[in-house]
Amino acid sequence: MHREFMIRSVAAMINGRTALDGRDLVRGVSINSMVTKPGDLFFALKGEHTDGHHFVSEALQNGAVAVVVEHGKGIEKHITVADTLFALGQLAKKYRGAFDPKTIAITGTNGKTTVRNLIGAILGSEHRILITKRNYNSLIGLPLTLLDLSGDEEYLIVEMGTSSPGEIQRLCEIAEPDIGVITTIGPGHLEGLGSMHGVREEKLSLIKALPKDGFGIVGEGVGDVGLSNVTSFSINMLSDIQLTEFGSHFVFDEHVFFTPLLSISNVMNCLAAICICTKLGVTYDVQRTALEQIKPATGRLEPIYREGIFVVNDTYNANPFSMRAAIDFTTGLPRRKIFVLGDMLELGKQSADLHKEIGDYARDQCDLLLSYGEQSKIYHGKHFDDKQGLVRYLIKNLNGEEAVLVKASRALHFEYIVEELLRLL
Repeated sequence: MHREFMIRSVAAMINGRTALDGRDLVRGVSINSMVTKPGDLFFALKGEHTDGHHFVSEALQNGAVAVVVEHGKGIEKHITVADTLFALGQLAKKYRGAFDPKTIAITGTNGKTTVRNLIGAILGSEHRILITKRNYNSLIGLPLTLLDLSGDEEYLIVEMGTSSPGEIQRLCEIAEPDIGVITTIGPGHLEGLGSMHGVREEKLSLIKALPKDGFGIVGEGVGDVGLSNVTSFSINMLSDIQLTEFGSHFVFDEHVFFTPLLSISNVMNCLAAICICTKLGVTYDVQRTALEQIKPATGRLEPIYREGIFVVNDTYNANPFSMRAAIDFTTGLPRRKIFVLGDMLELGKQSADLHKEIGDYARDQCDLLLSYGEQSKIYHGKHFDDKQGLVRYLIKNLNGEEAVLVKASRALHFEYIVEELLRLL
């Protein structure tokens, strides 16, 4: 936080109850007791595996000016609220309301982070911006991003993720976006959202939250939104697309672009950023330079060369849409293809069918398919019960000219496979 608030003001912002005299100043916010600093307000959040209420004493010992809790019995310096997560969002909403940046929000089944980074790179070359850090796109992460506002930003660029109905709506209540981007809609987080209809309705919450003088753009799978201030972007807007292991060339509106980002999916991510930034008045020359200088993010179709082998490190996450995109890109390379694939998680009742579809699709397009993970047995490649054995087998089957795609959902930690492969090479 770049502004200080008295405890009494913060308590009022989050509808909290406190016996503190209210004169102490809140200088920052913390959700981790180990990194809490003097002057921080510590929020005791409940997670799947832990409860922040167990760590309020440590936060206070580290200098927290107060702790926000749902039950304050026996806790000194506390503000009591009904829901600490909701209260964190309310504080961020009030804080964001003190400033007036034009806010761009990005959601979608795939490409959120890349589009966020692309828009940030383009706008950041000419304007003062604040952009979502790392994967801070949740009901915890987004408020923490907003609390970093200093007040001199012209643009606020935020990413919005979701796995349950209502999350996008709540994120929009907090961030108040002026501009919305839906990158794609596909089978992701079906366990929480139930169906493709549920996914679409959840993502469309962003568009519905835009003000009348705002605008949105939507990509593949979204369909007709039926609003005059929302337009679609599609591959038909591009020509002369060339995809190589060194990057991607394409032509938009008779202007030639190049990006070191790989695959048609990243070309579409570039198109989304171009559509937004062109509407905001950024010239093609500025956009071209930014796209040329962008670097692939770690684990997101990241190209790695070692001993003549081209590793496509796409280990950050996986769903059927992104899995097909990575397979299609690797298939197009003039190399022997090896796919190292793992589970796609959170697909609910459709999980087995979707894994079978990906397995059938992958086997036809590679020279060798290796798998690890319970669901990935359905791929019917050569399956391994341990990652070390998989890597050893992979090493033995390399001749030095392969393209090796490594991809799975984040929870499977396939970055270990990439690290071990590179170490042994």
